[in-house]
Amino acid sequence: MSSSSHADPAPEAMPGGRAASGGRPPDDPTAADPTAGPRLSQPSEILLDRLADLIAASPHNLVSRGERPRVRTVHVQECLQLGELLAPADGSRWMDLGTGGGLPGLVLAVRYPNVRWTLVDSVRKKVAAVRSFTEALDLTNVTVIHRRAEELAWETDHRGRYDGVVSRALASLATVMELSRSFLQDHGLLAVVKGPHVVDELSDAERARRLLRLEPLHRVNVPDSARPTVLVTMRAHGSPPRRYPRKVGVPAAAPLGGRPT
Repeated sequence: MSSSSHADPAPEAMPGGRAASGGRPPDDPTAADPTAGPRLSQPSEILLDRLADLIAASPHNLVSRGERPRVRTVHVQECLQLGELLAPADGSRWMDLGTGGGLPGLVLAVRYPNVRWTLVDSVRKKVAAVRSFTEALDLTNVTVIHRRAEELAWETDHRGRYDGVVSRALASLATVMELSRSFLQDHGLLAVVKGPHVVDELSDAERARRLLRLEPLHRVNVPDSARPTVLVTMRAHGSPPRRYPRKVGVPAAAPLGGRPT
């Protein structure tokens, strides 16, 4: 989708035909609670409560001081709603690129234990924290990697090996597209979490989309999120383009769409 309108994006169909709902049916008993999310098993709820406590208590400022009391009710819930939209299949392999404090990757690893998750970040202290969280929660379906995406994308174990890549609060849309594309196999799904002003980035992203051999963009509002959140998705077409990603720092400094991050 290449529209540059400044109106708030309307819900659309997810790639692959999954319906994009703006919320639960009115007769759903959880519909009145804006923080209500998917129903989870008690062990999963306990793990997510523990994860929220670990993130909030971390000395590495993984979330701002004002956000710490809201890690469970806002950040974790948003990640759960994201998972409901993506619905990763059992046995699939996904990457959380720029995982930061482990969101959404660790939440999704709890929610989807039969999916393999690779969490990547270039900041050493964040990677150390996420590794400690992974060990504390005994998540055996998670691998945490400290690397720049521009370098990791050229390794044969990762290039074109993933069914999906998800990114939250990493960089501009065009930059994330370049950093993520080479991890995706043919028909792999790129999912980028953005705020409502993502419409301002769409014209730049359209040029990047064509160069990177990505199918047209889809946008959907993340339902039941405590703050306006938009999920932008697109599927890879064919194998990763040989020219991308460019050298470390270039995708952010000179995005394919033309505006620096």
